[in-house]
Amino acid sequence: MTTTPTQPKPTLDARREHERTKYVALASRFAAPGTGYGATNHGAAAIPLVQRLKPRFVVDFGCGRNDFLGALRRTGIDGLGLDFAFPEADITRAMHKTGLLDGVADVVTSFDALEHLLPEDVDAVLAEMRRVGRPKAHFVFSICTRPSRTTVAGEGLHPTVRPPAWWLDRIGQVGTVTAPRAEGRYIVGRFAAKEGRGGCGCA
Repeated sequence: MTTTPTQPKPTLDARREHERTKYVALASRFAAPGTGYGATNHGAAAIPLVQRLKPRFVVDFGCGRNDFLGALRRTGIDGLGLDFAFPEADITRAMHKTGLLDGVADVVTSFDALEHLLPEDVDAVLAEMRRVGRPKAHFVFSICTRPSRTTVAGEGLHPTVRPPAWWLDRIGQVGTVTAPRAEGRYIVGRFAAKEGRGGCGCA
């Protein structure tokens, strides 16, 4: 009797790279300006929210083609867009390992990007966002809670499809949500104070 050898389970880094190749393929597809995958500015309606927070500097995680930061700069607010696949990003790196200095952002944003993470990376990315933010920095997120309509080689793009309550619980590990549905869809709040810097972590 013979047994079929089991295939080794892919490492987390291998799974991350597998996901990244999907977006590299999408980013390389020819599309007219303003069309194609990543051309939708999911943060457009959040610009007034961010403006009211009066930030000097914003970091946008999972920026895609960087349209949100482009629009924000036109209002006089500076920042950086971070994405692991799209060349239009200011920094082409993974969200869990940005390489940014501590405390550079007054506001951290992420629009329809967190669901693209592997479940194992969600907490690490939220912790990285908190690290990149100034003490008690604000955050503004939108998160899609359904499977993606776009596929690459038959695979979807949302490895972490979870209900809103699950996401609010995860975000609550690093900060306080003050508005779970601002403007009907945005999660707004403040990161908890970092250890060693004082404060109770309250909004």
